[in-house]
Amino acid sequence: MPQTTETPNIDVSVDLQDPFSYMLTPIIIIGIVILLAAAALILFEIYRRNKNAPIKVKEPKPVVFKPKDKTQIKAEYLEKVEKIRAAYSSGAMDVRTAHQELSAIIRMFVHEMTGINTQNFSLTELKAHKITSISGLIEEFYAPEFAQRSEKDTINSINDARKVIESWN
Repeated sequence: MPQTTETPNIDVSVDLQDPFSYMLTPIIIIGIVILLAAAALILFEIYRRNKNAPIKVKEPKPVVFKPKDKTQIKAEYLEKVEKIRAAYSSGAMDVRTAHQELSAIIRMFVHEMTGINTQNFSLTELKAHKITSISGLIEEFYAPEFAQRSEKDTINSINDARKVIESWN
């Protein structure tokens, strides 16, 4: 006995939905991800190109030394030496301080006259620059300048500093 099966009648017709009836959220998210990826690629390419580009360094303008009037500079520094003489003679300044001040004055004097930063130089550097008029004087000042006690006559040192300033040409 054959069995006969009857299938129920199923409605198989499909109605298509309107494209705008889908949810827009997944489409918006995918669009944002694509835009962010494109922006990241563009920024990466810009960074890569700038990384390999040579750095432009603005060169500083050269410093031009413009000395003042030599007689005016000499007068200023001779006055400073006289102030040391007065302070030492009155007892307001000891031997060590007087020699330290004289050394600083002579170094600044040479700096203003030549533009060389002698105020920062050691004795060896002064000798290397062949500024013999002050390197010898600074060398004489070293002992009283750095020693606890010194036998160096301070008035002679003041006179020597004065002579170097006066004879500078």
